[in-house]
Amino acid sequence: MKRDEWEFEYTASKIAEGAAAQKEHRLSRVAAWTEAKAKVMAEVKDSGIEVSESLAADMKSYSNTTTGYGPQVMVKADLQKKLTEAHQKISTHTRAAAEYDGWIQVLRANPEARLKLTQDDWLYFFGKV
Repeated sequence: MKRDEWEFEYTASKIAEGAAAQKEHRLSRVAAWTEAKAKVMAEVKDSGIEVSESLAADMKSYSNTTTGYGPQVMVKADLQKKLTEAHQKISTHTRAAAEYDGWIQVLRANPEARLKLTQDDWLYFFGKV
């Protein structure tokens, strides 16, 4: 079979409907990840701060001031990872929603145009994410 060569014809207005659904999905993901980020931020504020200090710094037998290190405030690594993930997901879904919005504008400006879609194109506009 030559499925990768198949083309499917749709009107621009129908493709715009698909783009609108994809945009709404992406915006719902932005909202979900924004909420997840807020929860992690609250957790960081509540319990994620640690103070780390060199053991040698507390021992009076060490007179050398270069031994050890002073106190450092650290965020638990798992919370940093969750916060980074939420930030990245928000950025990814925000960019995708903006891209779909651009397609919606173009397609709605040409509602009667007939366009041929490949499988990848169809999945982009109508695929279940």
